[in-house]
Amino acid sequence: MKKYRLLTLLAACASFYLTSCSQAPDAEKDPNADAAYKRAHRAEGYREAQRSNTNY
Repeated sequence: MKKYRLLTLLAACASFYLTSCSQAPDAEKDPNADAAYKRAHRAEGYREAQRSNTNY
């Protein structure tokens, strides 16, 4: 029973790890998807700097 629990836990962790690592789309095939991916994955500090630069 302990082996089954361990195997289930490892399978769940592997599944979570594989689904959380998203691949960037190919910029040559779909430039709009690539731009959206880059916007979504910018650092929070970059976003904050952009907000502060536009609020004069």
